[in-house]
Amino acid sequence: MKYLHHIWVFFALFCTVWTASAQQEASFSLYMFNHQSINPAYVGATGYSQITVGSRNQWDGILGAPVTHAVSVSHLFKNKNLGFGISSINDKIGPTERVNIAADMAYHLKLNAQGLKLGVGLKFSSRSLQLDTSLLTYIDSNDPFLGISQDYNFSPNVGFGLYLQNKNFYFGVGVPYFIEDEELYLQRNFYAIGGALINVGSFLKIKPSILLQKTESLPLVYDNSVLFSINDIFWIGPQYRSNIKNGLPNQNTAGFFGGFMGVNISQNLSIGYAYQGALANATIGITNTSHEILLRYQFSPKNIGFLRSPRLF
Repeated sequence: MKYLHHIWVFFALFCTVWTASAQQEASFSLYMFNHQSINPAYVGATGYSQITVGSRNQWDGILGAPVTHAVSVSHLFKNKNLGFGISSINDKIGPTERVNIAADMAYHLKLNAQGLKLGVGLKFSSRSLQLDTSLLTYIDSNDPFLGISQDYNFSPNVGFGLYLQNKNFYFGVGVPYFIEDEELYLQRNFYAIGGALINVGSFLKIKPSILLQKTESLPLVYDNSVLFSINDIFWIGPQYRSNIKNGLPNQNTAGFFGGFMGVNISQNLSIGYAYQGALANATIGITNTSHEILLRYQFSPKNIGFLRSPRLF
């Protein structure tokens, strides 16, 4: 067996460990600020155009650790209740790089006069995988495997989502990629997300949220967070991720404890930061310490108050 093949096996095992944390698809700690990557029905739900940029460095300090960048743009055609958006996710692990590009469409149906709406969305996407062989060292430079193209062409995919919301809560389910890829061991991921807004007063608002993720071969994973908004300007909160079987994160299973914070710089611009503590996967030498930043710009918001910035229901 050639050395390069051993490298591929190593990264297959590496990705298996990564998958054990339910991150077969790129995941983000600040998921509550942008649902578009996992649910196309979210597009247009805010009622105005917005741009969201996120970057996540995972397993800090480990060579070849995952680095993920994401960009999404969305807009609502109000006279037609139709939302449209585009998004891109770039995910790097060691010498491998995966790129997803998607176009999202959603129709938002008004269910009553109190502002309850149901969004129905479709995601049309394509993804590619590349291997940078310059980052590898091989013993046999004449290995015929080196002459084989290490780039996978863009493969089309389709996704679906539902998004129910009013000014006090939201709940959505989505399958961003229906078509599985057996060659790359990518399974279908199912997501459910929910949250609420609790007004304690004009000075303090509380926004709990939960994200559920399930694949066929993995246990149900959940992500809990609580956001405290102070004076509609600063926001901060705790967060943890684990799976239903293990309950809370611990030293022997996947998961993490962390926190996030941010500021609404203006009516249009928000910036946030999230941190994952060094807890999960410690028994296999992975500290899981991660950092994430997010920048979000909203064009000409029509709503007044906190709902226009970090999250609009």
